[in-house]
Amino acid sequence: MTSKIGISTWAYQDFPLGDALERIIPLSDNAEILCEAQHSLLDPSNLEAMDSFSLKYTVHGLITDVNIASIHDTIRSASVELHRKAVEASAIAGASVYVVHPGFTSWPFYRDQALHALDKSLVDLRLMQDEFGISICVENMPKSDWLFYSCPGLDLKGLGTVLDVGHANTCGSLDAFLATQNISHVHLHDNAGCSDDHLPLGQGSTEFGPVLEMIRTKGISAVLENKSEAGVLESLNALRSIEPAVMAMERSR
Repeated sequence: MTSKIGISTWAYQDFPLGDALERIIPLSDNAEILCEAQHSLLDPSNLEAMDSFSLKYTVHGLITDVNIASIHDTIRSASVELHRKAVEASAIAGASVYVVHPGFTSWPFYRDQALHALDKSLVDLRLMQDEFGISICVENMPKSDWLFYSCPGLDLKGLGTVLDVGHANTCGSLDAFLATQNISHVHLHDNAGCSDDHLPLGQGSTEFGPVLEMIRTKGISAVLENKSEAGVLESLNALRSIEPAVMAMERSR
């Protein structure tokens, strides 16, 4: 199982993308590019770096200054257009999944307007998915008064769900996501249920057994989303200890 769990380049943001991928390839055959800073796919040299490796790729879409739920259509449209450029680059790179955050509202009294704006953006992204032939998936967010999609129920307009396990743990919504959503991709990290700490697996309160069983039985792509290489290595060690319990769970059915 562990060789199929990818690693986010977030743990290697201090390195140029090529160097980051050099460090990932001994650990996994899958990498998720965090499309920010040195690893932005809006930089053509990073597409060349990706092409130099035999890794399979997913891409975490743009985050900085992007809000697809903005009530100001100029900002919303610009955010969608930035995603378009990154989605096109991801498709060129052969990535299988492009991850999108569902945006936010700065004030509770704008929530309904922001949700309407988000609906428009999700329709745009669905059309973009068809155009570029890459799966665009929406990530659930951690507990917050201003972020969307912390619990199941958002109409994704036909896009898939990225189950961020750590985010769901802060909301107490992990079981609900597993029970009700059609999961397309998974982010793995841990926390104590209070804040989005991106701890190594096993250092918080998250129950990973059912998630790993779903990944294994359904063949869903997944990545470790830790902040450092040390965190990645700790998570990989934790996965090796959890895997026998997952296999036993499957055999008992």
